[in-house]
Amino acid sequence: MTRRREGGGAAALPLLILLLAAGLRFAALGTVPLGLHGDEAITGIDARRALRDGWLGPYLYPSALGQPSGPVYVAAAALGLCGESTAVLRGSMALFGVASVGFTYLAGRAMFGRVVGLAAAALLVALPWHLHLSRTAFMVNAWPALQMAALWLLFRARRVRARGAGAAGRFALFGVVAGLGLYTYNAYPLSLPVLAVPFVCDLLRPAAGLTRRRAWRDALLAAAVIVAMALPMAEYARTHEEYFWHQEEVGVFFTPAWREADWPARAALLAARGAEWGRGVLFGGRRDDGDGLAERGYPLLDPLSIALLAAGVLLAARRWREPAAATLLAGCLVLPWGALLTIEDGLYRRTYALVPILALLAALPLARAWRAAATRRWRPLAAALIVALLVASAARNAWRYFGPLQDSEQMRYVFPYQADAAARFIAALPAGARVYWYSDRWPASFETLRWHAPNADVVERASHFGVTAPDGSPMLGIDGGHPAVVMLLGRYQSLADTWQSGLPGGEWYTAQRGDEVLYRAYVLP
Repeated sequence: MTRRREGGGAAALPLLILLLAAGLRFAALGTVPLGLHGDEAITGIDARRALRDGWLGPYLYPSALGQPSGPVYVAAAALGLCGESTAVLRGSMALFGVASVGFTYLAGRAMFGRVVGLAAAALLVALPWHLHLSRTAFMVNAWPALQMAALWLLFRARRVRARGAGAAGRFALFGVVAGLGLYTYNAYPLSLPVLAVPFVCDLLRPAAGLTRRRAWRDALLAAAVIVAMALPMAEYARTHEEYFWHQEEVGVFFTPAWREADWPARAALLAARGAEWGRGVLFGGRRDDGDGLAERGYPLLDPLSIALLAAGVLLAARRWREPAAATLLAGCLVLPWGALLTIEDGLYRRTYALVPILALLAALPLARAWRAAATRRWRPLAAALIVALLVASAARNAWRYFGPLQDSEQMRYVFPYQADAAARFIAALPAGARVYWYSDRWPASFETLRWHAPNADVVERASHFGVTAPDGSPMLGIDGGHPAVVMLLGRYQSLADTWQSGLPGGEWYTAQRGDEVLYRAYVLP
């Protein structure tokens, strides 16, 4: 699929798209999603550690079962500059989300032309999958940003080389960015085969004026730089056995179902996981309690994107020998394995780098329609129809996300707004107060509580987490010598009368969201 220079002086369009993307990602970050997820809080806790201790190494354990540390330093910089808050913490990762939109535009322009880049970026602005995750403090947001930056640099380097200019420095820069991606997310290595596709195409079918010797030289240079960038992580993996524990915890190869099955049964396991993932992406209804995606009626892709994607895959398949189209098709084949090779929830997060690839594929039929209209002098009408489609789809997606989805059962379950509110109350208590924590969902060590109230003295009292009186009933009573606060969440709110009758004289504080009581706090003198 050859690249053509696009006409039109719409230099402001990419900036406008970026501004829209930023507006949708930074608006109301403190309250949407509802409460700070535990994995988001881990990002903040590690960022706070980085501010205090400096370099934490290339890999963080036991944070989220183990994960690369790169995005933590971006979060630390944001917290250091702007102070600690939910909005700042989420905003530090939303920066990667906005960058993903920008780099998707640049990559699309370098691979196919300006129209494809603009259409792909516009589709990505409010794509449900990307809009939701890029508004969270999940460190996975860095993965698609680095992947698309690397794709842009790679195709720019190939264009410079095609003009006969020296491109060694550009291929080396591509290697730097591609190598840095290894420090973004555990599943990033899946992006490396996708990034290798243009090199394979150049080696198998060199373009006019390109010798295989030069193709080999550029490929080996890029690979050497990537390997050099990977050395700190490789050394960590060699000297720390816990590096592999995350993969053992979530990998399908380590499950009894896999180990005890024959190859046909294993193929069936992978097929079932693929169907599960595809159902959530296209139709919703496969709820992911790891990040709140794929609620019933809320698929990860909107109807316009699905229709365009189907046409885009067909267009790319017709030109599969060309490096740009082959790269997108390879992404569709390789990146879903982030879900297929793992178990339980998190399957959409582990395939997140696929989203901008899908946006580029969905942009291909729009670009084709635009070019066809130009030959028939229908370009103004085509422009109006394309813009109307994109604006209507983005408005629909944004309304559904900020409106009914936030009140859905799944979002209210996954994002712990009750514990978040209780943690904020505890953070405002005077120094020296001891909090007796009763919750049927979140332990006293819950990360959201540790993020909001890092210095609080919180004592576990919930029977759900192993603390009971000798007769098996909930443990009551307080230790003397300091102010005491009893924090009741969920079903433990039924203990309110018992506490008041046993220790009268305290004051009740209650937080509500509509008719729901989030917590009841009994502050004793």
